[in-house]
Amino acid sequence: MITWALIALLCTIGLLLALLVGVVSAALPHSTAPHWTDRLRRGAAAFGITLTLYIALVGMVVGLLALLTMRTT
Repeated sequence: MITWALIALLCTIGLLLALLVGVVSAALPHSTAPHWTDRLRRGAAAFGITLTLYIALVGMVVGLLALLTMRTT
């Protein structure tokens, strides 16, 4: 039960972090993207990139922890 709670916590943190990055990226004004659809597209791209990097980082950490745990038992 604790394992699933930690997994849910990691997923929630990743989604909130990616959402925050996407919102900030879309909210920042940029001279080359004056229309709101351009800013929305930029925010969605930032959301996707952040979520992908977060998943990769968490996957590597979990894999390393599993490897270290497996070697000691």
